Amino acid sequence: MPKNKSSEKHFAVKIYTTALEYDYSLPWNAPTIERWTGSGFVIDGKRIVTNAHVAGGAIFLEVQLANDSIRYPAKLKAVSHECDLAEIEVDSEEFWEKTTALKIGETPHQKQKVEVHGFPIGGEGYCITDGIVSRLENDVYVHGGQMLLSTQVSAPINPGNSGGAVISDGEVVGVVHQGINSSQSIGYMIPASVLKHFLVQVETNNNGFPSLAIETQTMENPYLRERYKMHEHHSGVLVRDVPDISCAKGKLQEEDVLLAINGIAIWNDGTVHIDPMKRVDYRYLINNAKIGDEMVFKILRDGNKIIEKVQLTNSLGRSSIIQPRAYGIAPSYYIIAGAIVVQPVSKNFMYDNKKTYANKPKVHPSDQLVAINTILKSRYTQGYDNFGGELIVKVNNKSINNLQELIMATEENKEKLHIIETQSGKIVVIPNLSKTVSDEILEAYHIKESSSQDLAPLVKSSDNYLAAVLPFTPLLLSKSKAAPTTVAEGYKPVFAPCLSKALKKERQDELVVAEQERHQQQRKTLTHGIVS
Repeated sequence: MPKNKSSEKHFAVKIYTTALEYDYSLPWNAPTIERWTGSGFVIDGKRIVTNAHVAGGAIFLEVQLANDSIRYPAKLKAVSHECDLAEIEVDSEEFWEKTTALKIGETPHQKQKVEVHGFPIGGEGYCITDGIVSRLENDVYVHGGQMLLSTQVSAPINPGNSGGAVISDGEVVGVVHQGINSSQSIGYMIPASVLKHFLVQVETNNNGFPSLAIETQTMENPYLRERYKMHEHHSGVLVRDVPDISCAKGKLQEEDVLLAINGIAIWNDGTVHIDPMKRVDYRYLINNAKIGDEMVFKILRDGNKIIEKVQLTNSLGRSSIIQPRAYGIAPSYYIIAGAIVVQPVSKNFMYDNKKTYANKPKVHPSDQLVAINTILKSRYTQGYDNFGGELIVKVNNKSINNLQELIMATEENKEKLHIIETQSGKIVVIPNLSKTVSDEILEAYHIKESSSQDLAPLVKSSDNYLAAVLPFTPLLLSKSKAAPTTVAEGYKPVFAPCLSKALKKERQDELVVAEQERHQQQRKTLTHGIVS
């Protein structure tokens, strides 16, 4: 094999990903195999950093240095979908001998000059573009649908740049991750402070970005401030709800006014003023802390100032009733009497079925929304049209708080009929069919099993299920599995990081497109390939 002529060491890598994509609108179907490319860079400790939407959920990874012609097999070490970051390992010592590590700097300030390094569309080789930092603010990360500190840059970035280093004065100040559809010179990077937070998580196994899991309201209206006994020198936000699952329960109360956190004043519009960000959403103070940290709150309660201390134990996305997006993981589903396909509501379910639901804090950790995916037409289900997306609240007169409770209410029913009640008031009544009759209906629809493999132990009628289905074991296992980066049209209400069926074949590096209600524009993650 000929050797590379270049002896120069490099930090930039092109990442080749193979992953599985599941369609949550047809949860019983096998996954499809997807491939795309993205960018990454080497840091100390023989580590490669990239986006979660580039490498997370992969079943096979390869990396290739910018000045090399050899692809080396790689492994996913860690992934955080909340902040859209992943860490990759390579076993080959030959690979590391060709690399140089970048140092991680600080979050840049406005107008600071930056360079974007990566492998965007327009060619196969390594590409560098430059620009300045345009602004810093808390913003929605398309891939994970969470709000964290984000940095806008003017340097041109395109599909394929995802996961690439943003460099200033020789140091990494950010990681490219998304852009705005149909716009020029507007791209976004994950700032150095969030990258450092992720790397500390990996080293300490302190997973997640903290959240209070409370609801607040801005207090810009003078009459609202008067109602809550705020003086002219007071500013803050109104606490509207503190659910039982919140780590602030017992410390904060409804109708409290949050005046300051850790001594930093909260303005009436819900922002705090911090250099170099100047003005950002007050939740930045919470998200930038670590799980287990203690925060000091100055509160106005019935006109009296008090101090409360809260230990942060909630994580972003894990306190909400809608399940966060999953990557490379088969959907959970259950079919009632061979007729009604039900699933827990997740961002995957919402995107693939084009449905929207209010995402509220859980009351109990096991809470889920359970929805009807579809009702399979047969002589037993005549008249039940357009029930897809309906939320189930009762089955056989038992309240339903998660899919497991629904399965138990169905499997334990000894009556002649199953009665399903929805949140909108609709009622579905179907016969409690035998397994033989149910299986005949499923066979007509080419559906092999009445539940997903993860729910099989709860289904009494599926004694032979595990023997009938060959379980898929991914080559790469991680605590949090991610999926492809994509170029796809997002849909309005959801931060859509999911594959776009129409654009799959065109992708070379995934571009996640999602619509943000706040800006009324479409954002996108930048890789040759998939949308979330």
